[in-house]
Amino acid sequence: MHTLITPLDWGLGHASRSLALARQLEAEGDRLSWAASGPAAEMLRRELPDQTIHPLPPYRVTYPTRSMVWNVARQAWHWQRTIRAEHRATAELVRRLEIDRIVSDSRFGCYHRGVRSVFVTHQLHPITGFGPATAIYQWQLRNFDEFWVPDHPGHDRLSGRLSSPSGYDNVRFIGPLSRLSEAPGEAAFDVLVLLSGPEPMRTRLEELIFPQLAGLPYSYRVVRGLPTPESAPASPHIDFADTPTLSRLLTAARYVVARPGYSTLMDLRALGKSAVLIPTPGQTEQEYLAQRAQLQGWAVAVKDQEKLDLTDALRRLEGR
Repeated sequence: MHTLITPLDWGLGHASRSLALARQLEAEGDRLSWAASGPAAEMLRRELPDQTIHPLPPYRVTYPTRSMVWNVARQAWHWQRTIRAEHRATAELVRRLEIDRIVSDSRFGCYHRGVRSVFVTHQLHPITGFGPATAIYQWQLRNFDEFWVPDHPGHDRLSGRLSSPSGYDNVRFIGPLSRLSEAPGEAAFDVLVLLSGPEPMRTRLEELIFPQLAGLPYSYRVVRGLPTPESAPASPHIDFADTPTLSRLLTAARYVVARPGYSTLMDLRALGKSAVLIPTPGQTEQEYLAQRAQLQGWAVAVKDQEKLDLTDALRRLEGR
């Protein structure tokens, strides 16, 4: 089967878990093609240098305010145009590449009436705080034949109520997806800081964390989450870590500081790491996932990033 994989470009998480899914599909005998945009496309070009990454229109998502409703409302018109444009681009790729199946990781326009279209998501029931936005989200999913949830179906699943199959047909729990595995090679250190997500909030968190690192009573490394050439190996700050590098860093770290993006949480659970989780302001899904991880006992959730006390959060994590 010739499968087209299309990860969303809201940060790097969708591309990360799509790489893990791609390994499974290749093991089952699929031939794969890729289409992406923005940071996701840049990441895939670094991870898959021999693959052509076909272009899709970028969403260019930003989170300029703490209000999820306002952030969505001010960008909704552009997103609808993007969905229509990526649908046209997908149709052209299906025709030109002779695609048999589309696996869209959260790109609403990447479907085709003539081929099996799968939507990969952990959010069948998103938490938007605004009923019409939730209804529009679920209305967009009507075009897909099947839904793949990267989680286990049990009540203690990582995604919780976000992935409840209630109200949907053809939901398949495919298990958590992580491209990472234990990998020795780095000297042990205390804290790995993983920065990620849409701007300007990624940069804002960096601005809050960097001054606190100087006084931190722990050894640390930082991955800035920018798919650009890496910093010098001797630096504790790395712009981008590919799969082998990130596997080694996570294996060597005692604790992690990160956004609770779902792909990051799957990576942390795959390697059994405890974490300080700092939700992107206004991103209600991350707030829910951080609180759930804290209740499960393997994380400390920071409610307000502007009041972040990194030393205190790490000490609370150490005492769990």
